[in-house]
Amino acid sequence: TLSNYAQIVVEGVVKDKNNKDPLAFVNIISESGKSGVVTDIDGKFSIKLFTEECCLHLSYVGYESYTYPIDYNKKIQKIYLTQKPYQLEEVEIFPGINPAHRIIKNVVTHRNENNPEKLKAFTYTSYDKMVVTIDADSLLLADTALLDSNMRQFRKFFEKSDLFLMETVTERKYMSPDLNQENVLATRVSGFKDPLIAFMISQIQSTSFYDELIQIAGKKYVNPISRGSTNKYFFLIEDTIYTERGDSVFIISFRPNKNTNFEGLNGFLYINSYKWAVQNVKAQPPDDSTGIVIKIQQAYDLIDDQWFPVQLNTDIIFTNFKASAGQGDSYTLIGNGRSYIRDINLNADLKKRDFGYHEVEIEEDAAKKKEEFWKTYRTDSLTERELETYRLIDSIGKEVNFDKMATLAQTVLNGKIPVGFIDIDLNQIAHYNGQEGFYLGLGIHTNDKISKTVKFGGFWGYGFKDKRAKYGGDISMTVHKRSESVIRVDGYYKAITSGSVTFFDDKLRAWSPDSFYEFFSNRMNYTIGGELAYSFRLKPVRDFKWNIGLEMQEKQAYSDYYFTSPEIDNGTPQTTFRFTNIQIGFRFAFREKVVETTKGQISFGSKYPVVWFNYTQGISGLFKGAYAYNRFDLRVNGTKRFKYIGDFKFTLMAGIVVGKLPASNLYFEPGTYHTFTIFAPNSFGTMRVNEFLSDRYISLFLTHNFGNFGLEYKWFHPEFLVITNLSIGDLKNKEPHHNITYRTLNLGYYESGFIIRKLLDINFIDIGAGVLYRYGPYGFDEVSANFAYKFSIFYGF
Repeated sequence: TLSNYAQIVVEGVVKDKNNKDPLAFVNIISESGKSGVVTDIDGKFSIKLFTEECCLHLSYVGYESYTYPIDYNKKIQKIYLTQKPYQLEEVEIFPGINPAHRIIKNVVTHRNENNPEKLKAFTYTSYDKMVVTIDADSLLLADTALLDSNMRQFRKFFEKSDLFLMETVTERKYMSPDLNQENVLATRVSGFKDPLIAFMISQIQSTSFYDELIQIAGKKYVNPISRGSTNKYFFLIEDTIYTERGDSVFIISFRPNKNTNFEGLNGFLYINSYKWAVQNVKAQPPDDSTGIVIKIQQAYDLIDDQWFPVQLNTDIIFTNFKASAGQGDSYTLIGNGRSYIRDINLNADLKKRDFGYHEVEIEEDAAKKKEEFWKTYRTDSLTERELETYRLIDSIGKEVNFDKMATLAQTVLNGKIPVGFIDIDLNQIAHYNGQEGFYLGLGIHTNDKISKTVKFGGFWGYGFKDKRAKYGGDISMTVHKRSESVIRVDGYYKAITSGSVTFFDDKLRAWSPDSFYEFFSNRMNYTIGGELAYSFRLKPVRDFKWNIGLEMQEKQAYSDYYFTSPEIDNGTPQTTFRFTNIQIGFRFAFREKVVETTKGQISFGSKYPVVWFNYTQGISGLFKGAYAYNRFDLRVNGTKRFKYIGDFKFTLMAGIVVGKLPASNLYFEPGTYHTFTIFAPNSFGTMRVNEFLSDRYISLFLTHNFGNFGLEYKWFHPEFLVITNLSIGDLKNKEPHHNITYRTLNLGYYESGFIIRKLLDINFIDIGAGVLYRYGPYGFDEVSANFAYKFSIFYGF
């Protein structure tokens, strides 16, 4: 029998004949037809023959079939395939049932069974490598005598080196549902010592191809194996191959149907009939209008009878970024990423206590691992070219100080600019509102160059309308870095918007769209205050960030307003309001992707709604506090992506005050009305400023972005947003308030309208326009008074 023969192993690699790129998932069959394999994601193969056969037959979608004569004198067979003219878009759909649909529907039916993230738990280790270089084939083949001196130097550089090289080793732990931990054990980045950039690059594609939406470079695309995909995608069976165990592998091409408008992908699925699982996938977005083309590949193996990813490839073409040497030709930047998954354990015995404070934690010595460590995880030794890339780019990075640039980028993400041993607070430089007018100031804090544990600083600024200076100072001490345990003391004199609501972990920026409603604030209280606070996380409930504080404030009444209450000075009119408050609050972001870096924490968001809650108890008689009350404040932000109809976003705001308080500490709904003015998200565009006063309320802001319907031309990429905002509330105690005009919300307030974003879309900013209409019990009899016309500004950073 054949099994009595000694097997012959033939190893090799298959590449594209023109660009020499490795070809993944090429079908290879021996001359006798008794042996067959598929190349792995790097184009490599190993086929076992029972006799010395003459040839291998290779077939690959989009390439000419090829019969390769085996050279048994070579240890590695190098095989090159020739691309043939092929356009998936030209395929006609003929009448009748598409046989590919039965296969796709089987895959969708078995999707939960095959999705690794539906397992109870698993662990693995991954080794990631990314190389960035230029598409320089024509340069390297050019006659050196025809090149000028600059181009010769340019060519010399790329003959020996690439522009960028990065490696990481990461341990991942997962426990259902959605509890994830990635621990970056090691990282090396050419020219950099800071590990954050390595992690960010490694997050370009989703690990699993089974989610309804597939994320590529931060953008989400409709999965071709999601529910209803056969109505939106065109599928075609290109080939069928067979595995050694007798299973069929169907090679199916896919692309969005013509005349459809949704975020889809082009590519190929390799579907194994065993469990109807994805064995291999190649995919890319069809649209490269962003200037970046990204192609992904994934390979799965059967491990303990479960299909699991073992390798991920990411190829990037930066079509809008070119490298050149002076006036010569320019060359496109390209990136090639490879992720190899090993040490897979699908029966991991994990408990919640095994997970850290953050989803991603980078080891302190990650950038200092020795060569012996790297050899354990690399699939191949570094080539001479890769070693030269490290040597050369490291020396350039040291001279130019790439790490300083990376530190600057991270700090700016947190709203600061480092200058020597201090950080400048961008939020304190300038802002605008109706009472202070244009405000200029400066905020500074010490940074890690003085102390990593203790930080101190302050701010000073001046409002050109109210002609008053504001100032303050604070000091903080980090008790435990990973749990974000920080004690903070601050003191200040500043203007605080009457009836406003703030939460301890707000990340709003002074000039971000979510803060535009502040432009309209024209009723503010000048406040002397201070706070002692302690914020922290607890590992068992790491999705919560907690804050406990003691706050003291003295607020001055706005204009000629005064407050009276029999409990305070026997009803004497009050124009100075003194508060002593104990506060307890939290921010809850379920499964938020927080990366702990050497410079602090950076959030990559959560796919679930984020909840803020504050409880405030006012204490009368403590530190001159005059008001005893209880206050509860809630905010919930959420976004839901629907596969074919865009993004739905909501913000819920609610609050209640139990006790009698001056208007400064109640609730003014955020009205931002002018006949024509800027659009402020999460505000009432048709509501007059300070129109409604409440001591209890609930507001809901709803926005649905339907996308651009395929309408694009140069800088014109319109997106249609439908908006509805509503609120209801009441004011239980009206008698204490004097010299103030207001209405109450007990009948319910309603407005709806639309904004067309990206009428002008330039780089990182887009401008649009729209209109909102006020209706319901508070609608005006004069119809024109219910309209508010808006222009919108959004940033892409």
